[in-house]
Amino acid sequence: MTKQEILDTIELRQSTLKTWLGCPLMYKFRHIDKMEPAFRYPGTVHGSALHLVLSWLHAGEWKGDLRALYTKALNYYLYASDEEHIPVRWGGDMEKEIEALKVNAVEILENYRSKAYNQDALVLFSEVQFRVKILGYLFTGTIDQVRKNPDGSIELVDFKSSKMRPNHYAIPNDLQLTLYSYACKFGELLVDGIWVKPNMLLDSVGIYFLRAHEVYKRKTVNGDVGEEKGDPFMRTTKSIQELRAFRSEIRAQLSAMVKPWYYPNTASCAFCAYTAQCVGRNDHVPEKQASQAMELLAELNMA
Repeated sequence: MTKQEILDTIELRQSTLKTWLGCPLMYKFRHIDKMEPAFRYPGTVHGSALHLVLSWLHAGEWKGDLRALYTKALNYYLYASDEEHIPVRWGGDMEKEIEALKVNAVEILENYRSKAYNQDALVLFSEVQFRVKILGYLFTGTIDQVRKNPDGSIELVDFKSSKMRPNHYAIPNDLQLTLYSYACKFGELLVDGIWVKPNMLLDSVGIYFLRAHEVYKRKTVNGDVGEEKGDPFMRTTKSIQELRAFRSEIRAQLSAMVKPWYYPNTASCAFCAYTAQCVGRNDHVPEKQASQAMELLAELNMA
């Protein structure tokens, strides 16, 4: 494919950039070849459901039944979302795993809701779509939350629910966070069906690690039984100079993303939903020859 054909094929979303940075070969499979993953992980569905419940809490459901809200959100992602046809890879008994997810969600959400800094925050935007042009290319995506804190500061938070806490040293250089900040300053947000230009230079931007609201079930060197696992906030700042410099970084990333080259696989392959396609490829054999070889193997019952 040519550069223009790749640009016409992919969507320049924050998820596209994230996939590219994580594994260029997965980016090719998902965004250029338009291949669907073979399965979804329960943890991914769990994270999406938590995001949805958090948006509901700040939209009038603050005192709602957390278990009922989470069940509703989980059922949406399991059975009614655009990806509901992609099977979930459960580790064992599905009903037991779903119950464990519900227990974990209520624990996280209860502790999130108990914090004064969440109670007193004025959420300006939640799960809001954005669009912004960079170097003539339109980038789109969704920002988890922009809030005004009691001290008057404006903060953008990106909720994370992975089991492993993100590396706080990587936060200042996180391209997604910079893209969100850039969009708030130079782009548009979709509010009540209308695209608005907030022209907002954020006081801080960062990760809100939801699993920090889990509690220790046994005494450890890091905490006692019943104590939460730490501060959920991992913050950085983005100056106007850094946002302008971001254009050069995006230029470099785009230059690589639209080249019809060899896409290396750099992700954790054992946990990837594209493993079958990845290990089954042969980058040195033309597609026609590879197809003929597979047909021959099939005739010999060896494919």
